Amino acid sequence: MSKNALPNGWGGAFAAIPFAIWFFLAIEGVANVAEEAKNPQRNILIGFGSALLTLVILCLLTFTSSIGVAGWEAIVYPPGSMEPSDSPLPLALAKIVGESNILYHLLITVGLFGLVASFHGIILAAGRSTLELGRERYVTPFVGKVHPKTKTPVNALIVNMGIGILALLTGKTGEIITIACFGALTLYIVSMIAFFALRKNHTDLERPFRVPAYPYFPTIALVIAIIAMFAMSIYNLTLMAIFWALVGFGYVSFIWYQREG
Repeated sequence: MSKNALPNGWGGAFAAIPFAIWFFLAIEGVANVAEEAKNPQRNILIGFGSALLTLVILCLLTFTSSIGVAGWEAIVYPPGSMEPSDSPLPLALAKIVGESNILYHLLITVGLFGLVASFHGIILAAGRSTLELGRERYVTPFVGKVHPKTKTPVNALIVNMGIGILALLTGKTGEIITIACFGALTLYIVSMIAFFALRKNHTDLERPFRVPAYPYFPTIALVIAIIAMFAMSIYNLTLMAIFWALVGFGYVSFIWYQREG
């Protein structure tokens, strides 16, 4: 595992930050289902905790086990090719059992189901987030309505589906991941700043959930998010510009619909 550990130096490690963030991306979306939870103060905490613990364990197992098979090159480049693979885990398992083994095909099948489950979680969180944006007239009120019978954010889900299909048709998976990570880091930074502001300016608010090890945990989260944002911006200047252009478009949309309201 230590052989050729940093072929591109620490710069290469910083350049890979978006893909590390992607491993945990959208877990914060659990908070968006508080409206559906019977006991959100208890159940949301359980959901967050169990999901985060599962991801941490799987992340450590993935990194150590797959790279430990034959080094990182064996799971990045398919045999006889210098083009990076989109399926590193099957490459690692193929080194052990071969591509004809049932375990190899089982891994691919489970991975596909895992992607479907992940997409469902993202769709759920995105639908609720877009619904709230529409309700507050940050974007078109069209997405801020729920179905009269099912009480689900149908309009928001359809709009998000269309955006997702357009993104897939570009074929720029890596670039889309990076832009999404810019958005996630912006959310993390703004959330931590807002958290400290609320604790300082609204001490009288009811707080059924207390952040552990305050103020150390949120401070560490804020520092890590800022460093990651800085590193990503250096290595992805064009994508950073695209992201902030999207943010600017969103701000213009916000001003427009607030004025119309």
